[in-house]
This record gives sequence, structure tokens and C-alpha cells, in this order.
Amino acid sequence: MKNRLITALVLAPLVIAAVLLLDPSAFSMVWGGVILLAGWEWAGISGVESRAGRIAFLAVLGATMVLAKYWAPLAVDWLMWPAVAWWLVVGMLLRAKPDKMLAIKFPAGLKLGMGWFILVTSWILFIWLRFNFGAVQALYLLVLVSFADIAAYFVGRRWGFTKLMPEISPGKTVEGLYGALAVSAVLAIGVALWFKLEPATVADFAILSLVTVVISVAGDLFESLLKRQRGVKDSGSLLPGHGGVLDRIDALLASVAVFYAGSMLIGLFLQVPEPVAVEVPTEIEGAPVQVDPSEAEGVESEENVPDEAESGTTDAAPGESAPKE
Repeated sequence: MKNRLITALVLAPLVIAAVLLLDPSAFSMVWGGVILLAGWEWAGISGVESRAGRIAFLAVLGATMVLAKYWAPLAVDWLMWPAVAWWLVVGMLLRAKPDKMLAIKFPAGLKLGMGWFILVTSWILFIWLRFNFGAVQALYLLVLVSFADIAAYFVGRRWGFTKLMPEISPGKTVEGLYGALAVSAVLAIGVALWFKLEPATVADFAILSLVTVVISVAGDLFESLLKRQRGVKDSGSLLPGHGGVLDRIDALLASVAVFYAGSMLIGLFLQVPEPVAVEVPTEIEGAPVQVDPSEAEGVESEENVPDEAESGTTDAAPGESAPKE
């Protein structure tokens, strides 16, 4: 638990800084590096034991990301939908037939193909979320998934009695899931009110957040399924207390597609409002001008001063008399 907390405290500011501060190219490369680390671990739990085989998988994954400038513009309008459909189907199958899903012996090639699809779509969709909807929205997704995971852990540990899917993940409980949903609902409503969203949008935003959390659990369970079939507890050991990189981002890999698609459908933009300069008019056309009483005498005396042409005088320096005609 101590190592888990220390790792989280080290990673959190780095992740926040990356989301908020990096430009598109740098963010794409950093997030791509995380995906490649996860890809190495995915190859491992897929049954690829040789170093050469894992490197080959990373080469395909990396080449796909490098060539994104050619294929991504063609897929920006529709790529999220196959990813959403994939996770909905996976979630329903895991919920309905967890024992049969566990019994299926997926070939290593099929697992690698699924990993390629999941990792590539998650990589590009999170980049699009960051730069099409803003850093605040991308950061909210990270916070939402993290809070849901923390709530599920503590609620399940304290009040969890009903196992969610003991065949796949014995530690997860139904009570933990309810705790995650409750915390997510509170977070979503609080964020919506903070950004002053319209009442209808607040409801849409809360529903989207809850659906996103449910799908994030499906992503976590699917990775647990692959690990259990492989006979390992963690996908790696890079992050002390957390396991591998894939163990840390499995929920995000599933949730980003749903959250991105939902943000597009409801037109959701979480933007920090900029201060607006308000001009207060001092005079309104057609309205009488109010003059301060103390200034009234000055105005009146100025009106009584004769015009220079009428008085026959000109300006003269102090101490000099005006010339005579």
C-alpha cells in the first residue's frame, strides 16, 4: 500500500503537467511512449515470450502511430464508434458469460490483433480528446477513472460482500462498483455546476460519466481475463505497488472511446471561462446628462465668459498688458 501511494504521488503531477502543458507533438509522443510500454506488456500476457516477438509487435504498433498523419484525418469522424461497439460487446459478454469467456483459448495472434486495435484507438482518441475538446476535459476523464477506481477499492474493502466476477477478478465486488458509481455521480455533478453547464447538459454529463465508469470496469476486467488465462497477477512490474503500465491504464483504454463519442454527441466542452470586460456607459443617447452640483458653478461661469472676439482681448503673458488698438 505504501509503494502504491508513493508511485501515485510521483506520477500524478507528471501526468497533470503533460496533459495541461505539452503541445500536440510532444503530447502525442509521450502518450505514444506509454502505449508502447503497455504494448510490450500486452504481448507478454498474450503469450509472446520471445523478445523478438515482442519487439515485432511494438514495431507494428509504432509504425501505425508514426503513419497516423496519413490515416487519422480519414478516421476522425467515425473511429470512435467501432471502439465503443467493441467495449459494449466485451462488457456484455463478460457480464453474461464470464466462465465461458475465461474458458475460451484465444490464439496469441488474435490477442495481439485485439491489443493492436485497443492500443491504437485509445492512443489517437485520447489525443483527439485533448486537442479537440481541451486539456480540462482530458484531465477530467483521468480524474473520473482514478476516483472511480479508488472508490471501488475502498468501498469494496469495507462493505464488499457480493463478488462481481469471481471467476475473472476475485477482488472486485458489486458494492465496490456501486461506490464507484456514487462517487462518479457526485464528481460529475460538482464539475458540471462548477463550469455552469445548462441543467439539461448537467444530466447528460452525469449520465455520460456513469456510462464511462461502467465501460472502464469492462476494460479492467478484460485485462484481468487475459492475465488469468496467462496465469499472472500483474501485466508487469514497472510501477511499484501498481504492477505494470497496462495495469494502470486498462480502464482508461476502454473509457476514452465512450467519453470521446459522448462528448461529441452532446457537444460538451469543459472550458474555464475567461473574464469578460464589461463597459458601463456614462451617457445614454437621448437621456439628460447629470451634472454634479459642485461642478455646476464652474459650468455656469464658463458660459458667462465673453468670447474673445466680442471682448476685443487676446492672450497675453503674465505681467504684460494687451496691445492697444
